[in-house]
Amino acid sequence: MTRQRRLPTLLVAIAAAAGLFIALPAAAPAEPDAAQPEVTASPGAGPARITGPIPQRARPGDPSHDYIFYSTPLDLRRVGHVEQEFFISGTATRYPSNPTADEQRQTAQPIGSTPYTTRIVVRRPAHPGRSAGTAVVDWQNVTAGHDIDTEWGTSGDYFVRHGWTWVGASVQRVGVNGATTGATANLGLRQWNPTRYGALDLTNGGTLLDDTQSFDVYTQIADLLKGRDRRNPLADLRISKVYAGGASQSGRFLGVYYNTVQPIRHVYDGFLLAIGDSALPPRTEVGTKVFRVFTENDVYRGAAVPSRVAPDSDTLRTWHIAGASHVPAYATGTDQNDFRATLGGIRDREYGPAAPRECVNPGPSEVTSWPVFHAAYEALDNWVRRGVPPRRAKPLAIVDPTPPANLLRDANGLAEGGIRLPDVEVPGALNDGINAPANLDNPLNQFCVLYGTHRDFTAEQLRTLYYSGDDYRDQVRDVVERLETLRFLLPEDSHVFLRQRL
Repeated sequence: MTRQRRLPTLLVAIAAAAGLFIALPAAAPAEPDAAQPEVTASPGAGPARITGPIPQRARPGDPSHDYIFYSTPLDLRRVGHVEQEFFISGTATRYPSNPTADEQRQTAQPIGSTPYTTRIVVRRPAHPGRSAGTAVVDWQNVTAGHDIDTEWGTSGDYFVRHGWTWVGASVQRVGVNGATTGATANLGLRQWNPTRYGALDLTNGGTLLDDTQSFDVYTQIADLLKGRDRRNPLADLRISKVYAGGASQSGRFLGVYYNTVQPIRHVYDGFLLAIGDSALPPRTEVGTKVFRVFTENDVYRGAAVPSRVAPDSDTLRTWHIAGASHVPAYATGTDQNDFRATLGGIRDREYGPAAPRECVNPGPSEVTSWPVFHAAYEALDNWVRRGVPPRRAKPLAIVDPTPPANLLRDANGLAEGGIRLPDVEVPGALNDGINAPANLDNPLNQFCVLYGTHRDFTAEQLRTLYYSGDDYRDQVRDVVERLETLRFLLPEDSHVFLRQRL
């Protein structure tokens, strides 16, 4: 959805949520699936059984909840994709899910096994001939007490444009069985629709209350995607490259996976750790290409402490996005037809309106950070498939990395260094990574620390920066061209910034 805000007397800028996918209109609600029998098969690779596609008998938002949880509002049919849900079952080897930094310096040691049944959501080309042979397995984020498909919210339009398959992986206990205490309790799939999802279980009947099963379930999903058995309903996609993707808490799990499990299985061909990773940086001896993309907010909160920093290498790239926040404004938008609104409109569709957060500063940051993740996925793919190293990015200018980190800032309060999108390099507002809860009357106010700040500049500030609206637009155009040359911004995404006008 395109949302505009007026800057005083001079500019009308597109806000951070402005990420149309090729100017698509708002999607109509998905039609319920036609009645069809559920098929259970042994796919020959990965999980022991796969069942589906699981029919949707209601439109997204229907009170019955008899549809795919977090079903995307993006008009997939119009862009030649389909959304399907499958249940998978098997036995997972258990590995320590919260190892120390020392334990992450060696491969994981099995600590047992457990049966499991969970789900995957697949958004794929409808016609196999349009498949690029590439899949991203999104480790569903469960910090809010339920699955959130963060990688789809930032890059779903990139995936469909390029014929990639996105797979949402429900591998953590909280997402399936629900948290048992706290403000985010009882929001799991089984509570959201006990009929549709009651057969799912990642706790072995309530006896296993950690995430030691998660790593091997995640491995088995990649095995499934690469499988060629005729009983595998995804074999027609002929997936050859599978990338691991996840954000925030999921990025932490993937950082642990990279260091401890990837050396054992090597089933993932590349990793994108978005706005989060483990306490130990990726180990060079693992050898798999890995990208880390941090916002200013992540650096402010500790992502640049020496123990977590590693230099760019033949296998590692780290990018910082100046001015951006861990939770971006586009993710919190209220439009239920905006596929990026994973923490706003889509969440409200599933659970009803949430109480507003009360933060010290207005926020979140409105830096339009998602195009950088598109560029990172493209760079990762070129690195893996063609051996083309990604561009090295200048890090944020850090005076003291100890959280809360002290960053070098210009006269307008904007952080120096990092990947500088037009929102920061040609600013109409202060966007930074700093915020805090105003109070804890609402326990969810604690998430304000992830929001960052957004404050429009005054008319007087704008006059000191730009001679005119034309001057502003010319500067934006120059920055866009420079970012495109450096491949920190893809030409297909530059319209987001070039549409800014008087």
